[in-house]
Amino acid sequence: MKIGFYGAGRVGCTLGRYFTEHGLSVTGFYNRTRERAEEAARWTDTCSYDSVRSLLLENDALFLTVSDQAIPSAVEELMRSGSLSGKLLVHCSGALSSDVFVGTGAFGYSIHPLYAISDREKAYETLSNAFFTVEGDPQYLDFWCRTLTDIGLTCRTLGKEEKTRYHAAAVMASNLVCGLYAAAAKELRTCGFTPEEADQALAGLFLDNARGIAEKGPVGQLTGPLERGDASTVRGHLAVLQGEQRDLYLRLSRQVLEIAEKKNPDRDYTELNILTGRFEEKEGSDV
Repeated sequence: MKIGFYGAGRVGCTLGRYFTEHGLSVTGFYNRTRERAEEAARWTDTCSYDSVRSLLLENDALFLTVSDQAIPSAVEELMRSGSLSGKLLVHCSGALSSDVFVGTGAFGYSIHPLYAISDREKAYETLSNAFFTVEGDPQYLDFWCRTLTDIGLTCRTLGKEEKTRYHAAAVMASNLVCGLYAAAAKELRTCGFTPEEADQALAGLFLDNARGIAEKGPVGQLTGPLERGDASTVRGHLAVLQGEQRDLYLRLSRQVLEIAEKKNPDRDYTELNILTGRFEEKEGSDV
């Protein structure tokens, strides 16, 4: 099966090079900026296309590796360029389902790497760490999962009705963590740390904790005053934190207490549940 890419950004280049180096038949790239397509072709040792029609005619499967907002217009351009009947169309959006391909005559799929591809140079080398989800037409659903598994990637299918919830979970574990890290750095700067010192101070703690969560899960990795049941320390934190920082601390503390209770089922967390408002939240959810 010949695979072509519409879009020569980070995701397209990362997948294109990984696919090529693991034996899949990637022909090349089309991009609305020709120079980007040519650069992607050089980086993946493939070719560049000067028209959507050429891309369409020469490939069996097309990966639309463009922004979510650009996917509908890319689909329209493909439909204007020729018949899509029998083609396999794939986008890599975490948020959108394969429904964007309804009415094209093609077999439509969403293949999403649960991975932060911020740098193509490094991402393709570590792509085997990513977990892929595949959603779409039943005709080739197993084919795509087998193909990804055969080249060393982990994969499972996903129902389209779960796509939005799935993407929200991915954002929590990736993008929102950036906000949490920034909130911690902000508090250190309030203590007199320079931005550079704050980042240096948090880096080891953050990386080791992330590695521990990945290896042992949140229950196994959890430590700290909430896990110990140390209400006095938590009360002190709440006394100095203000505004959004305090709200963030409280909301996350309620989530952490749920983990702590799983880790230490015999420990009494009543005082902390009251202090963080977790009991009130529980009562409100039952109304």
